Amino acid sequence: MMKVIWNEKEFTITTEDSTTVRDIIQMLPLKLKMRRNGPVEFVGDLPQKPVNDGRKTSIVKPNEVYYYAGWNVLCLNYAPADISPYDITYLGKAEDESLAELLKEAPDNIEVRVEG
Repeated sequence: MMKVIWNEKEFTITTEDSTTVRDIIQMLPLKLKMRRNGPVEFVGDLPQKPVNDGRKTSIVKPNEVYYYAGWNVLCLNYAPADISPYDITYLGKAEDESLAELLKEAPDNIEVRVEG
């Protein structure tokens, strides 16, 4: 489990059981400067590269959290998309589905805390 804290609101992320997730949890707590990447997500640079053995997908969904190895970033998705031919590692999903709505309305650059 992880928590994403932004704008004084805490979002619990129910995570997958993978080495990728465990490696990222070992990096916590983190303050990430995140930037909007197109019309679907915010991305923030991780300080280290985790092992990337988690479940891969090219179909991203709102309120889900991913890891993109190509840029070594944590991704918070707020809109559905097919990102083929790229794939991304699924980490988990926010229990509170208001995360996506808040991110849609957010400025292009935000700072979040990620905790274990």
